[in-house]
Amino acid sequence: MLNFSEYQKLDGQVTDEEVYIKLERDALKLLNAATQMFYVKNNIDEDQDEWRVKMFKMALVAQIDYTNEVGASTEYDMSQKAVKSVSIDGTTVTTEGTFKDSSTRGIYNIALDYLYQAGLIFGGVDVC
Repeated sequence: MLNFSEYQKLDGQVTDEEVYIKLERDALKLLNAATQMFYVKNNIDEDQDEWRVKMFKMALVAQIDYTNEVGASTEYDMSQKAVKSVSIDGTTVTTEGTFKDSSTRGIYNIALDYLYQAGLIFGGVDVC
């Protein structure tokens, strides 16, 4: 969904392309599950909603950078770690908590915010 060059243009922090490939694959699994497979069912390159595409890609960059900093890219791996410090985009946060303070089901909370803003995560009640 996001090639390494595009990732770097969106200010991604991973510099090793091989590392990026693994992190992107794992991040897509988490984001696709959170969005009910929206971009599995729909071609991102054909999506006319540029805002939604941009927000999904920004969520992907945020998730990749987060998992790179945490040192775990799957929900299971994250559950095995206790993170005391996270640094993303030049901001460092140290807490007494764990990664769970900054993520939900393994997804970085900022990435989730991007998905919400794009309308990719439904937060209401379907009344059909």
